[in-house]
Amino acid sequence: MSQSTSIIPLGTPTYVLLDPGPTPPLSSAVNEVTQIIQDGKPLPVSINVLNSSKIPFDLPPSLGFQPTSTSTTTSGIGDLASSIPPPAESSRATASNPSPNSRTKGAPIQTATSIPGGNSTSNGTSPARPGSNNISPGAAAGIGIGCAVAGALIAAAILVFFFQRRRRRAPARSDAIPLNGFGSVEKTIASPDSISPAGMIERNLPQPVEDQALGGEMSRLKTAIKNHVQSYYHTNSVKGSVDQVALGLIATGNMPLIASTLGSLLSNPVTRMTAIRFCITWTVASRIDQNCEPSLSFLPPEIASCLLSISSTRDDPSTKPGFMSRWKAFTAALLHDRYGSSTVTASDARNRNISEALQALDAVLSPFADEQRDDRERVQKLEEILKRGARFGFTLFSQPSLLDFDWNRPPSAGRGTLVVSPALTQVADDNGRRLPRPRVLEEQEVARGLESYL
Repeated sequence: MSQSTSIIPLGTPTYVLLDPGPTPPLSSAVNEVTQIIQDGKPLPVSINVLNSSKIPFDLPPSLGFQPTSTSTTTSGIGDLASSIPPPAESSRATASNPSPNSRTKGAPIQTATSIPGGNSTSNGTSPARPGSNNISPGAAAGIGIGCAVAGALIAAAILVFFFQRRRRRAPARSDAIPLNGFGSVEKTIASPDSISPAGMIERNLPQPVEDQALGGEMSRLKTAIKNHVQSYYHTNSVKGSVDQVALGLIATGNMPLIASTLGSLLSNPVTRMTAIRFCITWTVASRIDQNCEPSLSFLPPEIASCLLSISSTRDDPSTKPGFMSRWKAFTAALLHDRYGSSTVTASDARNRNISEALQALDAVLSPFADEQRDDRERVQKLEEILKRGARFGFTLFSQPSLLDFDWNRPPSAGRGTLVVSPALTQVADDNGRRLPRPRVLEEQEVARGLESYL
């Protein structure tokens, strides 16, 4: 075998031709390979010669030579190595100790392996050139879809962050209600500099209380009155008659009973509890009505006086309810800090009328007070009911809708009935427009079987 080239038999039918230098005597190597094959059995072989482009002659076609690149991809090297049997000791020694004269100084040793079927590997000291990545079309499509989804998520996160920053900087939405029409609502978004004073007022008005909440408060007030009567008054016979002067202070306005009839109901043990409930309920409801005299009203005195002045004017009935709706909302918003708290303080201007009503009511009811209960506590609880009614009256006034108490007996109720507690009804909407028929927010309570006493 030539001194410049080594042939390593790797088992049939593959051989490897080592190329120790850039210009080896390839012709002698080819002759040796040819001789080896001719001496053995005629098996198909593949010979891989490095730098085959420099071969100055044609190799015999019988060798099955196919020129290959001097470098291949690294994929599949482990499978190739496991499939190649170990070489003989003589050939391994020859390959591992090449002749110094057969190597050009500084030229690296390169190896190449050709496997039937076209797979080949090469290694050496020079870096390998990247080849095929062996990625299937399905995997490539999956990678593409994943990249697209990730890009879409990143873009969505950027858009969300951008719009959140813009929303924090954007001005609040204003609901501007034109004064002509009282029905259409224009919702616009504008900067604070472009909002008119009227628009700023409309935007900062308190929201109306829900109808269910108003009806619920009316129901709780009725329950408080009922519990107070059952706890602090008796149904025993009493001597004397009811204080007619004090009774006259209670029987104000359009009370559905005349004072003398009410006195008879109070004196009778059978009808007393119903009559006491009526007295307390009428005292509260009549004094938070918007038509009550300012000297008796539980509404703030400035509001009660203004309501009296407005009621005496002759305005267009088609526009006055709308103006009243807006005026009530504006006035309640301006006076909310003074009268909108959950308690009636000692400095509250309503205390005067509340105190006078308490004195008149106590003068009528004290003869029927239960002596086994603390009388001071009874008066204190009665005062709390009156103050609770005053707070409820301010809440009703602050609503843009028009609310009213209905003391009229229902058509189905015959003679011998008494409305102990009125119905709370809505007669105009939030824009001041009259409703075709009143909406009942809390039903009235009617006492029956009083034919013999009325």
